[in-house]
Parts: sequence; C-alpha cells; structure tokens
Amino acid sequence: MRKRPASALAQTTSFSGISKPAFPVSGPLTIQIERGQLRVIAVAARSRATLCTKDLCEPAAKPVLKWAGGKQWLAPAAQLLMPPNFVGRYWEPFLGGGALFFALSPKRATLSDKNEELIHTYTALRDDPEAVVDLLRRHRYKYRFYYRTRKRVPRSPQGTAARMIYLNRTCWNGLYRVNRKGQFNTPFGRFVNPTICARDRIDVAAGKLSQAQLRVGDFAEIVKEAEPGDWVYLDPPYITGHRNNGFLKYNAQLFTWADQKRLAQCAKTLVEKGVNVMVTNADHGRVASLYAGFHYYRLTRTSLVGVGSSRGTVTEALLSSYPILGYESEKE
Repeated sequence: MRKRPASALAQTTSFSGISKPAFPVSGPLTIQIERGQLRVIAVAARSRATLCTKDLCEPAAKPVLKWAGGKQWLAPAAQLLMPPNFVGRYWEPFLGGGALFFALSPKRATLSDKNEELIHTYTALRDDPEAVVDLLRRHRYKYRFYYRTRKRVPRSPQGTAARMIYLNRTCWNGLYRVNRKGQFNTPFGRFVNPTICARDRIDVAAGKLSQAQLRVGDFAEIVKEAEPGDWVYLDPPYITGHRNNGFLKYNAQLFTWADQKRLAQCAKTLVEKGVNVMVTNADHGRVASLYAGFHYYRLTRTSLVGVGSSRGTVTEALLSSYPILGYESEKE
C-alpha cells in the first residue's frame, strides 16, 4: 500500500515538539482506525476536529493463527504508533496471534506468552517450517479427523505446531479454549473451505520469527530484562463492550483485577527505567485510573459483527508513555 502525504485538518499549537489542539478538549483524544487511515480526533463541548490523518501501511507479514482479541485490525497502524526514533528491542509478552510483531518485523524482539503450546508452535515454525508444512498437508477438514486430532498428544515440536495450526484454522470461531485439565475443547467449526496450510504465509512468518527470542512465562518476569530505549507492547486478555458493571464480571474471567493492577505497576516500573510502553486494554474508567501519567487515547474501529447499519463502533483504550504522533492526550 503506497503512502499518501498526510494533511493537517485542524489548527494545532506546537510545544517543544508536542502538539495540542488549539481549543479546550473534552476528555482524551480519539484515534480512529477506518478505511485505510488513522485519524487523531479532538472533541470539545460543541466541536470536533481531525488533528491529523495518516495512511495505514501494509504489514510486513501476517499472523499464522487467528486469536480472540487479536490486533490484526490494528496492525496496519503499527508503524504510526511506534515511539519516536525507536531503535531498541521490541517486547510483546501477551503474544497471541502476534499481529503487531509481524506487521513491524523488528530486527530485535522478545516474544512471550504463558501459553506453552502457543510458544512451542512459534518455535517450531521458526526452527523447522518445512516439517510443520509437511505435517499440515496431511490434515483434513473432516469432523471425525478433527476430533481425533483434538485428542491426540503430538510427540514432536513440529507435530505440536501442526496440530495447533490445524485446530486453530478449523475450530469454532478460531477460539483457543481449554478445560480445567488444560485440554483443548473448542468444538468443530463449520466452514466452506478453510485454509489449513497457507504455505506462503507460514514461510514469511517463519522468516520474521528467525529474528526473535521466544519464551514462556509471566509478563512481569519477562519484561524485567527490558532496557532503556526498548519498546514494550502490553495487550492483556480483555473483552470490549462492557463499560460498566459488566467490565469486572466478564473480564475477570480472563485477566483478574489484581492482574490489571500488577500490569499497570509493571508498566510504570518500565517507564521509570526509560523503557517506552504502550498498552491496549478495555476502555473503562477503572483501567485508565491505573495509568496515572500515561497518555490516554480512545481507540475506535468499526465492528465486523453485523451488516450495514447494524455494525457498531468498538472502543478500546490505548495508554502510552509517549505521545502518539506527537499529540498529548490526557484522562477525562
């Protein structure tokens, strides 16, 4: 995708490289991702202005896995969200589908997750993609084959990766879910003709992973090693759309409130060390209150659920230790 020159659509005043709207703003700035563009929008009591418009960029690579809460929709904006003059190591301790990592393709990266099977899958893709592809080509999109594969325990790292990718591409809604015994239990998905082995995508992803360290562990332990100038991207599990009481009810099942507080403290500790930090999370006042001193933006996109006028806008929070595109944004 070719970039087009960005145009300033509203007057701004610059303060030592930092920009602010030229009128009083109500609440945080909005970062809108829509129709191939990123817009920074300021809202006042009776006015709304687009501060800047930037074309999105084609990701360097695409994820191999579908992932609940994945950021593939945000990946084309990844370069625009980077810290200014970033040259350090990239850290992503809630890896999931890794959409931002693949989009950016940083020269140095540490990728991690608590999900051992996920990290073992990426490790096998990095180290022996040919073997993974060979095994994937033997898999079939059939009901009985799916459930036999779901029960099977692979004996090799390549087998683990092939099973993970196959189940991910053919299970219901691409949802990774396990029971209390840690066994994958998502049912068979109904598709017309699912792509089980996307050879080109796997090859490109394997090349990008060759530049990364892959580790299993808790986010706080992993990022302790981040150094000044590095960039840590934190994207914990959460569900959007629960702005009031439903926030704790639904999100606590994924990431407890104690974990939210621990994450915020971890982010602040990193910033004190001189590390750049960006967080995406549920857009809820209690979450924002944990990140005192961070820039707070409302990240919006059009929901893919529904058709035509039934599609709504999904809002999430983006909190960063540095101003995105040079625009300061404060809490309400």
